[in-house]
Amino acid sequence: MLDNKVYSNYADAFNDMHRLTELNTPFKLSYRRVNGTIRIVPSALLRKQTPKHKDAMAPYKFNYIDQQNDQLGTAYIPLLIAVNDKQIQI
Repeated sequence: MLDNKVYSNYADAFNDMHRLTELNTPFKLSYRRVNGTIRIVPSALLRKQTPKHKDAMAPYKFNYIDQQNDQLGTAYIPLLIAVNDKQIQI
């Protein structure tokens, strides 16, 4: 039986983030930074992705807006930990 508090893949987490962004409903985002620290963004929305010709690592990243301080952020998809406290367990 699948736990509704856990994502079993990244696609479901991104589908939820896209749906919430389309509704202009911010979500809580948790991910690990490259240096190993954890970043929690309490109020985020997705933003347009960077084209591959501008960033060779773009296919492995996602872009977001931190609604609390209106800052732009980027994170690596495989380092995503949770969306609205719903953990990703692959």
